[in-house]
Amino acid sequence: MSTTNIYILRCEGNRYYVGKSNNLEKRKQQHLNGTASAWTKKYKPISVEKIIPNASHFDEDKYTKEYMSKYGIDNVRGGSYVELELDDFQKETLNREIWGAKDLCKQCGRPGHFVKDCYAKTDVSGNTIEYEDGEYEWGCEYCDRTFTTEFGCIVHERSCKGKSVKTQYLKQRTSKEEGVCYRCGRSGHYSSDCYATKHAKGYYID
Repeated sequence: MSTTNIYILRCEGNRYYVGKSNNLEKRKQQHLNGTASAWTKKYKPISVEKIIPNASHFDEDKYTKEYMSKYGIDNVRGGSYVELELDDFQKETLNREIWGAKDLCKQCGRPGHFVKDCYAKTDVSGNTIEYEDGEYEWGCEYCDRTFTTEFGCIVHERSCKGKSVKTQYLKQRTSKEEGVCYRCGRSGHYSSDCYATKHAKGYYID
């Protein structure tokens, strides 16, 4: 496997940038000229914080997340995260990855418990945690798994099917256990009483 050099720049405003290059001097000059990235164009490089030679190409994201963990997501860019403004989904995903790597609760970012035991109203950054009311669950479009939160379903679907996320369907939970027809996938009856021509997931039944 080919290797590369990872470099970390310390920038104005206590910002950092993580990149990779096989020609460090040329790349450094591009950053100084403001032609390498929008981040270093806005926050001028002050110095080279660190150079990691003979690194894996995957290390760029690794060091980006390590520096995000240390200095804050909003203060670091690099690897797969080069936009000036990351969207809420990217930030939430990064927070969960960082908290998980540090053995913290992936929901609130605090130590001492896991997600299933978390009842916090805010995370460690002060953001309000929105809980589902338990009346609905989100179902994966590609398999039979269901989730209690929309976020959990979206993350699963991205790994369940290697393409862009399709719209999740919302399935209402019942207050008691009901039989599920294996022919059409709906509850309330069994296959012997099923006359459906279309499965609950949308495909037609022979």
